[in-house]
Amino acid sequence: PDNPADRPEEARQHLTELVRAATHRYATHGHGEPIMLVHAATAPNAVLRALPALPRELWAPSLDAAWAASAAVTAVYAPAEALPADRLPSVDGAGVTPEEVFAHAAAHGDEHAIKLTDTALDVARTTDPTALAAALHACAMIDPVL
Repeated sequence: PDNPADRPEEARQHLTELVRAATHRYATHGHGEPIMLVHAATAPNAVLRALPALPRELWAPSLDAAWAASAAVTAVYAPAEALPADRLPSVDGAGVTPEEVFAHAAAHGDEHAIKLTDTALDVARTTDPTALAAALHACAMIDPVL
């Protein structure tokens, strides 16, 4: 059967959706293992960024590898339960800009918090409060570098 991921542009779109879903999931499930679960979003984002340098026939296999890595990290480290809604960081109506979120992560200093924030900003190209909340959540859960 025809696999839509065999068409390069569809593989790119599926990879973009994977990065968004993994970033959003970090906002609700990152508390399970804050550092390791960063990789469920950042690994496929690294693949997405590398796609233009790869031959187009490698885009679908790259999607498959990124999906497998993200799924494995999620399966091993994610908790069964999401955080209750009242414990999730929120940026709705808070007037927090993507630039402020990145400045917060940079001041935090931990490379995992910075990588997840960088990925969240890719997801939130215009505005995506859930992606920005995931970045703030990483900064809150991961010990800062002093």
